[in-house]
This record gives sequence, structure tokens and C-alpha cells, in this order.
Amino acid sequence: CILVRTLRIERSTSKDPVGFEQCVEKDLQHTEGQLQMEEFPLHNFQATYLRFIIKSAFDHFVSVHRVMAEGT
Repeated sequence: CILVRTLRIERSTSKDPVGFEQCVEKDLQHTEGQLQMEEFPLHNFQATYLRFIIKSAFDHFVSVHRVMAEGT
């Protein structure tokens, strides 16, 4: 992403995307003119749905370039 200040990740384990609970919230470093790349290792973690909430930014506009989730 670019220019994201605070990011929250929530999960739902329901059949439908309801009942989300917070997993992690993190303040990201400002990387002038470069992509912000972060990993959030979550052990013993189950989710059917993930929700990414950008709570604050370093500017009026942000961009998200890639989201990857790996697991079994």
C-alpha cells in the first residue's frame, strides 16, 4: 500500500460475512514514495472472511496494491 497510517484486520468465521472481530491493528511506517510492505503472521488462526480497514492515512488518498493470504 501507499500512505496508509493505521490498518486494522478483522475476521469472520461465519458462513456469511457477519460478526467480524478484530485480529490486529498496526501503525505503518511512512515510506516516502515507496510501497509499504507488511506481514502479519497469525498463528492458530481461522477465518472464512477477512476485512481490511484503513483507519487513517498520511494524505487524503491511499492505494492498496496487493493483499496476500496464505494458509490451508
